[in-house]
Amino acid sequence: MKKILTLFLAAMMIISTLSGCSKNKDTNETSGIENVTETDENTAGSTDETEESADAPDDVAAKFPLEVINDNPSIEGGVLKVALVTSSAFAGILNPVFYQDNYDNQLLTWLTEPIVSYDENFVADQDGAATYEYDTEAKTITLHMREGVKWHDGEPVTLDDLVYAYEVICSKDYEGMRYGESEMNVVGAEEYHNGTADSISGLELSDDEMTLTIHFKDFYPSILVGGFWTHPIPRHYFEGISVKEMAADEKSRVKPIGYGPFKVKNVVPGESVEYERFDDYWMGKPKLDGVVVTVIKPELVPAAMQEGQFDVASFSAQQYPDYTDPTNYQYIGNVETVFSYTGFKLGKWDAANNQNVYNPDSKMAEVKLRQAIGYAVDNATLAKELYSGLRFLATSVITPRHATYQNKDLAGYFYDPEKAKTLLDEAGYIDVDGDGYREDPDGKPFTITWATMEGENAETYAQFKIQNWADVGLKVELYNGRLTEFNAFYEAVEADDPAIDMYDGAWQTGYDPNPASLWGHNSPANYTRYTSDAFDAIVKDISSDKGWDSEFLSQRYHDWQQQFFDEVPAIPTMWRIGILAVNNRVKHYSIVATDIKQTQHLIELTAEDTIK
Repeated sequence: MKKILTLFLAAMMIISTLSGCSKNKDTNETSGIENVTETDENTAGSTDETEESADAPDDVAAKFPLEVINDNPSIEGGVLKVALVTSSAFAGILNPVFYQDNYDNQLLTWLTEPIVSYDENFVADQDGAATYEYDTEAKTITLHMREGVKWHDGEPVTLDDLVYAYEVICSKDYEGMRYGESEMNVVGAEEYHNGTADSISGLELSDDEMTLTIHFKDFYPSILVGGFWTHPIPRHYFEGISVKEMAADEKSRVKPIGYGPFKVKNVVPGESVEYERFDDYWMGKPKLDGVVVTVIKPELVPAAMQEGQFDVASFSAQQYPDYTDPTNYQYIGNVETVFSYTGFKLGKWDAANNQNVYNPDSKMAEVKLRQAIGYAVDNATLAKELYSGLRFLATSVITPRHATYQNKDLAGYFYDPEKAKTLLDEAGYIDVDGDGYREDPDGKPFTITWATMEGENAETYAQFKIQNWADVGLKVELYNGRLTEFNAFYEAVEADDPAIDMYDGAWQTGYDPNPASLWGHNSPANYTRYTSDAFDAIVKDISSDKGWDSEFLSQRYHDWQQQFFDEVPAIPTMWRIGILAVNNRVKHYSIVATDIKQTQHLIELTAEDTIK
């Protein structure tokens, strides 16, 4: 079986290369965050792959340093050349309240930052632009803004700017994806959103606007790991611009300001952003003169790095094996807080009431159908052969970076086509007319429409999965008959396009693994639109003061992952190692710089030009 699959993949990669289909298939989103233990491992090819993949990410990541190694003397200033690796133009929403994808997030990290920093366990610490203390009995966090933190136009950053960010997110006119469970947990936020209050009562601001006490309805541990909003936006700068107009305004697109180490000098929409040093950065004058971030297609990265066109570029798992011994650049890497998944469209988003509405009569509502779709695909082999061992079969949507909460007893949806066939038979999906494809329980033709993105070797990926599903009798066709461009894909998925039955995407979960962020009843990021009483009950425990009992909290996370596996609104498919190629003239560059700490201001160069 493995040899057959390897030959299939090899042939498909040749076809993919010839057709020019070589783009970035997966997406990373910000936000935040399951499964019944499967012990049936009697299918050829499944047992070894599953066990190997389950504990491989940390072992593989250990082969890569987290920071570049460079002992050469530094030069003064210089401009860092950064590649934004994507097959599409970036959306260019350079406003932390409105951006939705990781490409815009990469652009934002040079420009601005959260006011609270985090330690290696993702717990908020005291090293950010604001310090804090919390009171579990009073259910409050009190923030204290440091003096001397300035916006790029010279105005001071105050905690009123954080209040303003909350007001935008909680506005009834806000159309972004960040008004969800954690925002609704702030006292008075729902009343403000519903228009019954003129302010958010739970945001208690001092007269000098340098101290802010946030009152929560429930106070639980994940609040301290990114569970509350910490990105201020400048009230004075957006004065006169309505919430409805803000995301499209030039101040969010081509003239944004932040308070990070670099300020925007020029934006070529969709193509590049040029930054210059912000001398008044609160952590000290940056070492670089500036940064230029430019879009490049994934397939062009190896040549571009060899030719010294860029200092930093993410490197694809497919291309890495051919470039393992570079001479003018080095690799750094880590396990990302990212999971890929196949999601099922099971309802609609009710914007008026800010909630997901599950439809028990939806096309994909049958649990055994969804389970069969999971068991039908050999994701372990796909990860190993197509992604060069830098992706791994995911057993949960809780990533290995959140190991404390991960249910490691779950086997996940490993490859078991016979089990998939049995589940489909039990659910009444039978091949009535003998054409090799199953009809629905009423005997009618049954075709599943699947949306997946353009990207590097995306055609190979798509055809492999479609063939896996065909092998168990499921007829799966691509949405609109083709792979979908990144931005168009998410527009359709977010809008609940009725033509989509299931889709493949990926999330970058951020610091907080709390499932309310991505799978909650009130989360617009829950693209499956699935809800259940069992989910709500467990999430309620996780998001309660019971969570201060670490043993109880860990158990409830495990329970939630088990429940997620049982109810299967989505199939977790892969975890990944992220690797960056960094030119040998770069010093003090870390892959976790913006993941944990702000360190861009410390980056230096050791030569005037990139090393070729």
